[in-house]
Amino acid sequence: MAYLMLYGVGWTQRWRMVEGSATAVARELDSLGREDIGHLRVIDPGTDAETTLVVAWRHVVSAVILDADPDHVDHTAPGQYP
Repeated sequence: MAYLMLYGVGWTQRWRMVEGSATAVARELDSLGREDIGHLRVIDPGTDAETTLVVAWRHVVSAVILDADPDHVDHTAPGQYP
């Protein structure tokens, strides 16, 4: 299980990535800070269904992919953080 953390000015988001999508997501991170638009395969935290996250990379300041053991993930705090 892997998560994508996105950081902007005044916001943070955590998204569970679709199994096997880490390489494609890592390639998208090269667009960080640019005018590019990204389309990432993630899991919707409310329904556990696969969906596409559209990212305006110019608004993202930093991003990281985190590998996580499913037994140690806090599932009560998905999505956007203040």
